[in-house]
Amino acid sequence: MKLSILLTSLALIAGCSTSRESDSNATDNMDVISLSKNMSTSEQADTAPVSPSAAFNWQKFFRGAPSSKERPLLQQTLKQLSNASSFDDLLKRARNETALGLLSSAEATYRQALRKNTGNIDALLELAALLQKQRRTGPALDILADARVALTSQERPNQEQLFKYRYTLAMTYLQNGDRNKSHAILSDLIGKDRTFLPGYAALAFSYLKDGKDSVAKFIVDQAMDRGGEHPALYNILGVLQERQGKSAIAKDFYNRALNMSEFFAPALVNRANLYVATGETSMAESDYKKALDAEPSNTDAMIGLAVVYRQTGRFNAAKEILERTLDLDADNPQARFNLAILMRENVKDEGLALRYFNEVTQSDRANQTLRTMAKSAIEEIRSL
Repeated sequence: MKLSILLTSLALIAGCSTSRESDSNATDNMDVISLSKNMSTSEQADTAPVSPSAAFNWQKFFRGAPSSKERPLLQQTLKQLSNASSFDDLLKRARNETALGLLSSAEATYRQALRKNTGNIDALLELAALLQKQRRTGPALDILADARVALTSQERPNQEQLFKYRYTLAMTYLQNGDRNKSHAILSDLIGKDRTFLPGYAALAFSYLKDGKDSVAKFIVDQAMDRGGEHPALYNILGVLQERQGKSAIAKDFYNRALNMSEFFAPALVNRANLYVATGETSMAESDYKKALDAEPSNTDAMIGLAVVYRQTGRFNAAKEILERTLDLDADNPQARFNLAILMRENVKDEGLALRYFNEVTQSDRANQTLRTMAKSAIEEIRSL
């Protein structure tokens, strides 16, 4: 039996597409909603948050990936900050590194900045969001706990910081499988700002991941009615169409997402997957590489690029990138399955292939289809 190499699952929201499920009570509830509820109406009015969708600065969390025109300017600024030593300059450098997708460097810079200003809430929240994007939910929750202490120590907490804290906490809960807690926070944030499109997108993603497509579509429609267009919303609409077998319409939605944000990695990965399915490997390779320019640690893009490398005979390059994927995400079942196929069919190392197939069957993150395919491959290898 010859197995076709497996593409990664549909990419939804950056940092969430391959999250591990866990029990809904796995983490303590760290929400700080009481801080805003206990404030008087006049106090809340005095500290009303700027609408996240209107924020321009990179540190505001909600701006999309920089465009091809903006990236050289950010890179130039980053060079100027290479020897940064003050807290303010280190924070600027970390923000530029984050915007360019240099997450490992950004983490180191944030931690260096926090050694100079331990309780800085903005730096703590930005570092937590960065860790969440890397699917490192434990460290993200640790940093959020520090931010919570800093927020609760304030007599009048800054409402914008509270908003960012709660959104990051909701995304971390969602990634950790604590959907009830995540949904409660996201729903409340949307209630406070009916135009908060990232909140709608996160909710829709959660229902889509759970197979509740009609609910996801309802949330996306509601978001667009209230707040307008957003690349994450168009990407979800593309996934919905693709699930119905309407690839052409799906690609149109991915194109719309990319017209709004040309480096929006989930839409780039999904469009590239469609190109692979139709044999347009050069187009797929271009999209995967562009996604990796925006997010160098995007494992969906890395697996997809390995698929293209294998299909075009670049077996060593495919092996290298799959191994690098596992360095970043050690329990990624799609990467292990693809590596097993590569070992068996191209490198001709059935022993190593058998090991990887076995690891797929033992992965908590592998779905039933993937486990069944791995078990079939194991049985065939052992019967030879």
